Amino acid sequence: MSDIGIADQDQRVQRRYTIIINTRQKTVDDRELTFAQVVALAFPGAHDTEVVFTVTYHRAVAPQRDGNLSEGGTVTIKDGTAFDVTRTRRS
Repeated sequence: MSDIGIADQDQRVQRRYTIIINTRQKTVDDRELTFAQVVALAFPGAHDTEVVFTVTYHRAVAPQRDGNLSEGGTVTIKDGTAFDVTRTRRS
């Protein structure tokens, strides 16, 4: 493989994605995001153990374009994927 081919592959790997989290535009490098990454983008910093997060997403990569992201789960994104992240207290 030539050096040009390797450089082209590196550029594809380092693509950035523009997503929306709670109506705010964010840019990320990973095509697949975890529940924890989405929560950290929405609510940076440490969180009380009594806080529970709910994550829903829209316009992700098919076949599951819309859905709920559970703790420990991942979703494959594309430009324009939108997330709604809510924070509540355990009762």
